[in-house]
This record gives sequence, structure tokens and C-alpha cells, in this order.
Amino acid sequence: MEVRDRIIEEATCLFFKFGIRSVTMDDIAVGIGISKRTVYENFKDKTELVYTCMKVLMQKQEQKNQEVMSRSGNVIEILLTSMREGIKAINSISPLFFHDLKKYYPEIWKPLHEENQKKNYNQIYTQLRKGINEGLFRKEIHVDIVSKLFYEQINLISDETIFPHDEYMFADVFQSMMINFIRGISTRKGIDLVDEMLA
Repeated sequence: MEVRDRIIEEATCLFFKFGIRSVTMDDIAVGIGISKRTVYENFKDKTELVYTCMKVLMQKQEQKNQEVMSRSGNVIEILLTSMREGIKAINSISPLFFHDLKKYYPEIWKPLHEENQKKNYNQIYTQLRKGINEGLFRKEIHVDIVSKLFYEQINLISDETIFPHDEYMFADVFQSMMINFIRGISTRKGIDLVDEMLA
């Protein structure tokens, strides 16, 4: 593995565990046994490193999404597999990571969040159409409205004013939202499949 890739991997791991603000370039260098100078030869500052870590994370997530879609037999399997993968990811990331990203790196968070929002909307729109064609989602749902509602619910569960992290487990809120959302738009056939896959 290239030094640059090792820096990205170690930085992402530390950011996930401790948040971004408390992790120094020294911590990252020590973690992989290189000098701080080597870190700065690859990244001019911490902001560039944070940005690169986020871009790599998004690329990996997109790749994982494509893998899930290619190996799943139907849209409900895609959504429930994505939910399980999402819960695993949530449980491995400190709430401080997103807090620090939004508060201290808004110039990184805002454009990447908007890019991700558009991509996610297009993906859920496609999956809703697929579910209707498979007879698993109700034909009468307004696909555009439901796609936006889904994405806004995802944003809502990370809102600490509604779901404070010291009162609610993010993974529990995410799972509740996903299962209720899927069941709410499903046909009888779809609901039976959800219940079977969750049993």
C-alpha cells in the first residue's frame, strides 16, 4: 500500500474513533510509524487530508452500494441489506466525527453533502421505480415525493435537537426509520417479504 493510502486509512480510522478535531497530524504519523514531515509531503494541511478522506469514503460507499445492488434479488433485499450495512457503519463511527465535520469543516461538508444528497435521491428514486415494477411497492405512491421524504428522514435522524446522542442510539433510530418506511410503501407481497427477511 502506498504511503498516501496508508495516511488516508489511518486518518479515517482515527477520525471515526475520536472525531476530527482532537486528532493531530502527529497522531496520524505515529499511528503508521512515519514522520510528520512525510504526512505533510503528501497533504499540505489537515483540511486537505479531511477532504481526501471524505472523497475516498464516498467512493467506497458508492462501490459498496453497487455491489449490494448487483447481488440482491429484489429491491427489498437491496434496502434491507443497505440498512444492515448502514447500522454497522454507524456503530463504528463516533458522533463526534459528523459534529466536527459540520462545525469545523463546513467548506468540505456542505458541497460533499449536497453532492451526496443528489446521488442518494437519484438512487432511491430508481429503487422505488424498481420496487413498483417488481410488485413490491404500491403503484399509487408518488415516487418524487416519497424519494424526497426518504432523504429528509435520513437527514432528520442525525439532527441532535430531535434525537440527542445521549438519549438515542443513532443505529436504533435509523433501523426504525428504514423498516417503517419500507413497510409503509410496500404491497402485501412486499410486507410479507420484509417480515420474512427480518425474521
